[in-house]
Amino acid sequence: MFALGWVSLCTDLASEMIVPLLPVFLAGLGGTGRDLGLLQGASDLVVSLLKAASGWLSDRQQKRKPWILFGYGISAVLRPLFALVGTPWQAVAVRVGDRVGKGLRSAPRDALLADVVAAEDRGAAYGVQRSMDHAGALGGSLIAFALLLCGVGERTIFALAAIPGALALAVLWFGLREPERPAAPPRRSGSGIGELRALRPFLVVVVLSGATASVDLFLLKRALELGYEAPYLPLMWAWLHLIRAGLAAPLGALSDRVGRRRVIACGLGVQFAVLIAFGLLTPESAWAVWPLLAVHGLHAGFTEGAERGYVADLTGAGRRGTVFGVYHAVHGVAAFAGPVAMGMLWDASGPLVAFHVIAGLSVLALLMLLWAVPSSRGR
Repeated sequence: MFALGWVSLCTDLASEMIVPLLPVFLAGLGGTGRDLGLLQGASDLVVSLLKAASGWLSDRQQKRKPWILFGYGISAVLRPLFALVGTPWQAVAVRVGDRVGKGLRSAPRDALLADVVAAEDRGAAYGVQRSMDHAGALGGSLIAFALLLCGVGERTIFALAAIPGALALAVLWFGLREPERPAAPPRRSGSGIGELRALRPFLVVVVLSGATASVDLFLLKRALELGYEAPYLPLMWAWLHLIRAGLAAPLGALSDRVGRRRVIACGLGVQFAVLIAFGLLTPESAWAVWPLLAVHGLHAGFTEGAERGYVADLTGAGRRGTVFGVYHAVHGVAAFAGPVAMGMLWDASGPLVAFHVIAGLSVLALLMLLWAVPSSRGR
C-alpha cells in the first residue's frame, strides 16, 4: 500500500510542477477558455477507454504491476515535453499523452490495493493513497513557486519535472510487490456484469460529481481575472493540495465507520457551495479565493477514498480490475464534459453563469445519491 502511495507522491510531484502554470502558459500561447477546457477535459475522454481496457486485461492476465509500471512510465517520459510546445493544440496533445499513462495504470492500481487490504480498511487505504498523491501535488506546486521566485522560466520548470518522474519509476520497480495468485482463476468469477448493474445508480452520481470536480484550472483562471499574478498560482495549488493531503486519509477512514454514502453526500454539498461562491467573487472580495480553495479541497477529501471504497465493497476480487476500469472510464467521460462545458459557458456568458450551471450538477448528484444509491460500508 505504501509503495503505491510513494509512487503517487513522486508522480504528482512531477505533474504539479507543471499543472498550476498551465492557465497562464496557455494564455501566453494565445489559448482561450475553450482551449483550457479541452486541455483539462480531452485527455480524460481519451484515456477513459484505456482505463476500462487495462482493468479488464489486468483481471484476465492476473497481473497488475506491468500495467502500473507501463502507465507511470509513459507519463514520466511525455510530461516534460511541455517545455517544447509552441501552440495550444500541442499543449493539449502533450497533456493527452501524459494522461494516457494514467489511463493504463489507474484501474490496475486500485484493484491491486483492494487485493491486499482488508475490507474494513478499504476507505482508509484509498484515503492514504490519495493523501500521498495530494502531498506530492503540494510539494510540486511549492517547488514551482520557489523556482519562479528565483527567476526560472516556465519551460525550464517543465523540463525539471522529469526528475521526480524518474524517481517514481524507481520506487515502483524496486518497491512494489504483487501478491501471489493462482495460475488459473476460477471461471465462475465472471465478467463483472452483475457488479456493474448494481453500481449503475452510483455511476450516475460519479458522472455528475466528476463533471463538477474537474474544473480546478478554472479556479486558477478566476484568480487571474480577479487580479492575482502568475507566481501566486502554484502557491494556490499547493494550498489546495495541502488541504486534500491532510483530509483524504481521515475522511476515507470515516467512510469505513459511518458509511460511504454519508461521506460522499457531504462532499457534494461542499462542492455546490464552493462553485456558487466562486461565481460571485469580485476584485474587492478576491481575498476569499484562499478560504474557498480550502473548502474546495474538502470535496476531494470526502469523495475520493469513499468512492473507491464503495466500488471495492460491491466487487468480487477476480473482477475488480474490470469494474474499477469502468468506474474510471465513467469518471473520465465526466471529467471531459465538465471542463469543456465550463470553458464554452465562460467564453459565451462569463464566469458567473459558468460556475453556477456546473454547481447545479452537484445538486443533481446529491439527490441521485440519496434517492437511488444504497448504503455501503467496508465491514
